[in-house]
Amino acid sequence: MANFLYFCNAANDGGAWPVENLRGIDTAAGKLHFYFTPHRITDVVTGDTVDKIDINVPGGDEKAALQKVVEAMNTAHGNPFLVIADDENSIYVTDLIDGVDLITYAA
Repeated sequence: MANFLYFCNAANDGGAWPVENLRGIDTAAGKLHFYFTPHRITDVVTGDTVDKIDINVPGGDEKAALQKVVEAMNTAHGNPFLVIADDENSIYVTDLIDGVDLITYAA
């Protein structure tokens, strides 16, 4: 059984991606960007396209937030559903993040 990472921006705007579909995470000013192999593509897409989730890091310590996320992913054995950021229920994997800014699906 696959393990999933869950993100929710608002009611009816969330999703779970298999951990093995995570292609990478990078940082920007006050943000973590998660990139996943797309799961909504219905047509053949040319080029390298991804689902992207932008997470807000209000304190600006992106490296520490990223470290906490990776630690949670590595210690989530036995829990196939890891909530990274759930704005609807105010649940976050670490107090260093406070929300999902945007979920962008590959087109």
